[in-house]
Amino acid sequence: MNLSLKKLLKKLTILYVTNKEEDYKKINNILEIFFQKIIYSNNEKDALSIYNKIFPSVLLVDVNLDDSNGIELIKKIRKKNKTIPILVITKNKEVSNLIEAVKLNLVDYLLKPIDINKLIFSLNQIAKIILNSGDINTSIKNNIKYNYIEKTIINNSNKEVLTKTETRFIELLLANKDKIVSVEEIKRVIWGNKEVSESALKSLLNRLSKKIGKDTITNSFGIGYGIIST
Repeated sequence: MNLSLKKLLKKLTILYVTNKEEDYKKINNILEIFFQKIIYSNNEKDALSIYNKIFPSVLLVDVNLDDSNGIELIKKIRKKNKTIPILVITKNKEVSNLIEAVKLNLVDYLLKPIDINKLIFSLNQIAKIILNSGDINTSIKNNIKYNYIEKTIINNSNKEVLTKTETRFIELLLANKDKIVSVEEIKRVIWGNKEVSESALKSLLNRLSKKIGKDTITNSFGIGYGIIST
């Protein structure tokens, strides 16, 4: 893997979903070399919750989970995000899973026992896909873009760095573009179970609006907020 691709991955977060502790220990050691952050989950419910809160850049999913088939997890995430790079871990004989996986636009699949060289090759492919697809920058509105790697707003040649709460807010809205996200969901994703006042949310909205334009975020009164394409 060349240096520029490795640097790109080192700015990203990967969500690794498996219920096999021995696989996790082995693979995690490799992932730590390439990614800024590795988030681990051992079941579908927890993985979906993490995805909706953290918005990882890459997914690595074992198809055999205790509470579901990993393919079902991927289907649910694909409904929300059509482009996130996904790798699956599977066994040789799981042909039906592989056939189903092909339909989900996966980067690759890794057969058990996992070949480390194959894993590194697949990570290299992911870095190339992200770099070539333009998914580092996503258009928001009015020629304003958001950079998922640097967590910045780009307006012509100007860049605005976002805070952690601003980042969670904008990534939640972009993951649900052209939809209204409820106030309850926004509070849950940004602040978790912490009690938060309406004034705190409005303050966050005002700060973010100054960076992306006051008319960019739509307010559906009494329901929630969204970014609507024009």
